[in-house]
Amino acid sequence: MKLSDAYEARSRSFVLLFTVVLLVGEARGLNLVAHISQRGLHGEIAFSQHNDRQVLIASELETTLQYPEQAWSWGVYQLPVDYTIVDPQERCQLARLGEQLWSFDDDLGYLMLPGNESTTWLNDISLTGEKGLWGKSLVLYDPTINVRICATIVTRDGSQDHLAEARFSSPITGSIYFRWLAAKESNHSDTLIHTNLFHIRDQSRKMGSPAYTEHVWKIYVTDIFESEAQNAEENCNKLQLVFDPQNRGAGNAIGDIDGRVGPLRITTNARQNQYPQLFHDHKLVLLPSDLYGPSRKLYVVVFDPTHPDTFLACAKIRHQKPRTARTLVDGGGMRGDMRFTQRSRFEPTWIQASFGAASNESAANINYAKDVSSFRINQLPLEAYAGPEERYCLTGGGVFNPTGIPEKDKPPPGYGTQDQYPVGDLSGKLLNRNKKESHSFYLPGSSAELSGLYWDTFLPLQGPNAITFRSFSVQRYNRTLPTNITEAPWACGTVALYEFNRPYQVPILTAQVLYRYPIVGRILFRQVKDEHWSETAVIFEYLIHADGSNVNKTADHRWAITDEPPGKDFYDWQNRCVSAGGVYNPFKAAPLMGKGWEEICTGSSVELCRVGDLSNRLGALAIAGHKREATEISRKMFIDVNLPLSGPASILGRSLVIFDDNGPKARGERLACSVIGGYHRRKVVARDWYSNGDLLTIKGKLELVQQSEYDLTNAEVDFKGLDQNSGYHVHVAPVEGDLEFPCEDSTVYGHWNPRNVEPKQSPPPAMGSTDQYELGDLSGKFGTLDGVTMYEQAYNDTRLPLFGYESIIGRSIVVHKKEKNRRWACSTLERGYSPNEAREIRAIASFHHPTGFAYGYIRFTQLIGNDNSQSDTIIEVKLRYPGKHDRNVTHNHNWHIWVNPVGVDATVQQVETRCVAAGYVWNPYYTQLADPLNVKLYKQECGPDNPLRCYVGDVGARLGPISIGSRRQVFTDSNFPLEGTVSALGRSIVIFGAEFSGHRFACAKIEPDHDIVKYINLKKPPRFVVAQFLEDVRHVMGLPEWMLAIDSRSTKSLHNDACIQMIVHFKGPAAHKIEQDFSRLLAVGRLDSPSIYIPGYDNSKRKRTLSYRTCGVRDPNEKSAKTLFGSSGSMRNLPAGLGVLLAFAFVRLYSQAMV
Repeated sequence: MKLSDAYEARSRSFVLLFTVVLLVGEARGLNLVAHISQRGLHGEIAFSQHNDRQVLIASELETTLQYPEQAWSWGVYQLPVDYTIVDPQERCQLARLGEQLWSFDDDLGYLMLPGNESTTWLNDISLTGEKGLWGKSLVLYDPTINVRICATIVTRDGSQDHLAEARFSSPITGSIYFRWLAAKESNHSDTLIHTNLFHIRDQSRKMGSPAYTEHVWKIYVTDIFESEAQNAEENCNKLQLVFDPQNRGAGNAIGDIDGRVGPLRITTNARQNQYPQLFHDHKLVLLPSDLYGPSRKLYVVVFDPTHPDTFLACAKIRHQKPRTARTLVDGGGMRGDMRFTQRSRFEPTWIQASFGAASNESAANINYAKDVSSFRINQLPLEAYAGPEERYCLTGGGVFNPTGIPEKDKPPPGYGTQDQYPVGDLSGKLLNRNKKESHSFYLPGSSAELSGLYWDTFLPLQGPNAITFRSFSVQRYNRTLPTNITEAPWACGTVALYEFNRPYQVPILTAQVLYRYPIVGRILFRQVKDEHWSETAVIFEYLIHADGSNVNKTADHRWAITDEPPGKDFYDWQNRCVSAGGVYNPFKAAPLMGKGWEEICTGSSVELCRVGDLSNRLGALAIAGHKREATEISRKMFIDVNLPLSGPASILGRSLVIFDDNGPKARGERLACSVIGGYHRRKVVARDWYSNGDLLTIKGKLELVQQSEYDLTNAEVDFKGLDQNSGYHVHVAPVEGDLEFPCEDSTVYGHWNPRNVEPKQSPPPAMGSTDQYELGDLSGKFGTLDGVTMYEQAYNDTRLPLFGYESIIGRSIVVHKKEKNRRWACSTLERGYSPNEAREIRAIASFHHPTGFAYGYIRFTQLIGNDNSQSDTIIEVKLRYPGKHDRNVTHNHNWHIWVNPVGVDATVQQVETRCVAAGYVWNPYYTQLADPLNVKLYKQECGPDNPLRCYVGDVGARLGPISIGSRRQVFTDSNFPLEGTVSALGRSIVIFGAEFSGHRFACAKIEPDHDIVKYINLKKPPRFVVAQFLEDVRHVMGLPEWMLAIDSRSTKSLHNDACIQMIVHFKGPAAHKIEQDFSRLLAVGRLDSPSIYIPGYDNSKRKRTLSYRTCGVRDPNEKSAKTLFGSSGSMRNLPAGLGVLLAFAFVRLYSQAMV
């Protein structure tokens, strides 16, 4: 068994144990439990049916050293606890929990500790029903200090109860929750409905200003074809049918819910009072089956109180699946997996932990247990390109602590209750806890390791304090100084959402905002795809002043989403960003009478806010003056529950405006604005294989997908036809298909290793963590191909980026033989996309002037989404000095994009006037416009770690210098647009002299790069050599080698070796003309003028004729007089040109990767 399989098996065993624990008591019927960890009391109180009349209550509790003696009044309240609230006092407010239904004080007495740690009682109470225990809250109250602790009473078996939500947006807001129970081995079934709704429009409140309004409400069903009512939430009048599956008629249908439970209350002033309601309706037991149905959908409809026949609002009833998150940790020689599951917002979170040494050897696992010190959730996601593991893990920030618990007030790990620790302090909350659950420790009782099952009442996966999208880290003891043992980061990962009970990541929809003037910065919005009602993570990567007018940090900036995308006034010195419109308010929320938005819209009343009003509910922003302080000052993360990226109220295509209340009056209050655009996953495929001189038998593909730079890369490997192979790796450069040996070190070079890992120090294959191998060493990280002819594997790689400057897109994959590690087959890693998603733009700067100063090309490719989003641009540089035998090599050439195209000035001998027509460096976003001569400031701020602060044309500052005469180089640039109003096409690449010289050395125009493919059949003369044929054709046509190439795999003999068939590629901006001239040259044997025009150059030595001729479809060795059509005569009888057309029978293809 492979080590990765062993880890997966261990994880699966914990999943099984988790399921067993949850299914305990199924055979005994319904089992309920309340998990408690507050105010020094930790444990659970369980409820089960003892006999027909009585319920058995059993406690398993323990106190902490800080609170050894406790006395609690205890009882049951109407509404469940909302675990998305992490403030323990706010969570247990009676206004949120409703009325008390039962008090145990009279029958059972106070809950006393010591005394009742492990006690059982019998009580005449029902498990279900209107006043039953299920779905309600257990509240413990200490009257001496006026403190409450609370917990929802839930089922142990998660499959027995379910939750659905109808969330309203306008003109009322809030949710109606439907909870239903169906115990498998008992006759218990139940349905509870609890509501909490508010008016958000003035016209809804103008009814004599009552505290609440009462409304008729019903459940409606769509027609059998939901497409007619898919936008029913926008227009409730599309709903026509009350839900009546049993045909009971008007007033008696299941959908006539108000007739059974009464009217619905809606609060008029949520800032003063709230009026939650609880209903019990046994008729709604059919609801689950209808929610799961594939066709018709259910809606809650609320009627206007003054016009009984008019719909006031409606909301779709959506089944709420359990929320699952997972973090995979793979670094520093250790590997681990932590899974989080929260069945609903009204239940605690279950945690399953499995960690150990990457090698899974016993001694290594014991060393891991000795070294591990703590586990935590951090407040920020990890920076994608932060370098070494320890530095990388530090980018997650401090422990996630939304309640602001001081470090000095925390009890030692495992000695307090979960409310006494920061939300993200997993070791503090879980160490030595939940002893009833299953655990498997390497050093039981003497280690800080977490393993097995735990529950946590302060670790929400939903709501504004969710841990999703944040980072997770493992710390180790630093024993460098034995007298001062500290903690240091060991390994880390991202907390990502996964499908419930499945190993697949949930698809995430991501939007991006890029600021370029007068500040630079990047903001991401992330939300579950097609779930516009779910939480949205807002990640501020950095915000930095960039126009040169301000080098000091500024704070207290308001920010908002506005109605329209920005116009060209984003850089105006007066009335800036006015085109972006007003604050986005699709639900037409209105402030309470006499109140401002600052009073109405807060973090605790998000439902009353305008969608675009972010600063009032999330807080103000700060902008750094320099990049060195940007992370500390401006890097933030928020989670908002009312920020849809899809659906009818989507924020995509609108503006994000940052305000400055202290700026010039002429400019206005708006500092900067930018559009909220799409940001899509990356997919890479290698499946077009080239042989390295051997018989090509490999088939299949390597497919890689990464949702964003904050996510893992998911790999699927499917190789067939393997033959005594071993390693497979990502190599530096793409495959050159016209070479006879395209996989050699002389062309694709070595493994992609941007972090300079020493391969000799790497562990054996699959025995280490991914950071211990070269980034491209896939077989080292996940296992070799030894001894197999077919290889199918799926894995997650924490270090195989498809985004950013370490991306593997545009590089190659090489499969090696086991014998001597010989290179056997290779394929370029190309973008995978569907034509209905995107299209690929290609461009080239061709340095082909024979009297120029550089010879070769720079190629560019970029993916343009159908929403006009732009991917990173992949750049391939292949340059040498002119002259067939010139082997000079120079390094450290800076390079720019300049504003204009170049012409004959590209070959001027005088350096001072060379490339002068190109103008100046391209700066379309006016970077540092206020202080353009401050070169010191510009060089200090512009760089790979702050690419938006560079001029768009300053490519070298972002990517580094290039070499001439050396190896090919591949770069990934996030700021090199090839399409749109700001495009590099038609401009020039200017290369400067070696060793960072400031003199212009060479230049070329950036033009579209086409690729036309054509099949040809050629008569094969004696001693025919494909390379010589290519050289002859290029000479006659006046072409450089990169504009005319032959696929090395395509050549095959025809007609008993009398002919040869080849696939020819015509490339470059003039590919169409080159293909036409090529056809004419082979047809008539002559070409009077070269195919590409080179200004100021005439090659008098160019040959104008070519001796090669095409081969017909018949074998020229046959002496039959029959024509192609089977009649007498000869080819001379055919119409002029038809023979040529038949000989060429070509197919034109634009080489796009189709997936």
